[in-house]
Amino acid sequence: MTEIEIVGVRNYALKNVNLRFKDKEFSIVLGPSGAGKTTLLKVIAGVVKYKGHVYFNGKCIDNVFPGERKVGYVPQSLALFNHMTVWDNVAFGLKVRGISEKIVYEKVSYMLKLMDIYHLRNKYPLKLSGGERQRVAIARALALEPKILLLDEPFSNLHVSLKLELLSKIISISKEKGLNVIIATHNLDYTEMLNERTVVLNGGKVVYDGMFKDLLLRKEILDILPIVSLHVDSIEPLANGLSLAKVGNLKIIVPWEREDNNVRAIIIPSDKIVLSNIPQRVQANTNPALVRDMHMVNSWVNLSLEIKDVYLEIKIPYSSIKDLKNIKKGAIVYIKFPIRHIRVI
Repeated sequence: MTEIEIVGVRNYALKNVNLRFKDKEFSIVLGPSGAGKTTLLKVIAGVVKYKGHVYFNGKCIDNVFPGERKVGYVPQSLALFNHMTVWDNVAFGLKVRGISEKIVYEKVSYMLKLMDIYHLRNKYPLKLSGGERQRVAIARALALEPKILLLDEPFSNLHVSLKLELLSKIISISKEKGLNVIIATHNLDYTEMLNERTVVLNGGKVVYDGMFKDLLLRKEILDILPIVSLHVDSIEPLANGLSLAKVGNLKIIVPWEREDNNVRAIIIPSDKIVLSNIPQRVQANTNPALVRDMHMVNSWVNLSLEIKDVYLEIKIPYSSIKDLKNIKKGAIVYIKFPIRHIRVI
């Protein structure tokens, strides 16, 4: 049982952060790139310097070494040892602590079976898929029996079905073992499904702390996240659970089948928007767009687009446009809003 309290924490990335995570709470930390999400996890894990205080169950642990904090931390890079087998990766932390071979064998066997990767025990990380490597990293963290599990972008580059499968596994394990779980991400694919306590960071500050469903009604918060929010002027029912939303002169098919038309906006994760030089094979929600401006920020691209007199600001990963030809100010591109990724609020 562990309650986490962060009081006045500040360093190179965080600015006077105050947070409290209740015992056995499942929390999401959202924010754009560089917001301080990873640093927050590192502060809790004790692997980065900071000013201020961190308490576990009311006890200050500022001077407690990372290995003694009972925290399982899985960085975005996973930090697996490529020269070690899956078995040896999971066993590593146990062996360093001088645990007997018998106990190591029992714990590693249990964790590999729990994460459904026992059959991969003799393989090396470079021979595994992204989802398999993620499971190995989580198994290694759980082998040390932490009270807190910190996951940094745990589902990046995984297919949606794999994300949901792994998320279900983590939820099941957290309930079984009574863990605090804190996931840092910019991805909304699964955050809405969880509808758990959500903290939003921006520029190292906490700008929102509440339930995810309430966050969707805060435009000033939506504007800093990597999502596109469009005000809906009207909505008309179609068929098969779909409706036609009108945003100025732009018409967008959305997943909405309620009889009431009390719809304020539609939101779309920006990394799910599809840009191309030619129209998509499936034409639904595809429109030509004029590039009014564009510039790079780290690994993201800020685009100003004009679509049928609707002005749109989107922030998308560079990987989404790196294969496009001649994308520049004044160019015409085709933009698609995939129906399955649209949320109506």
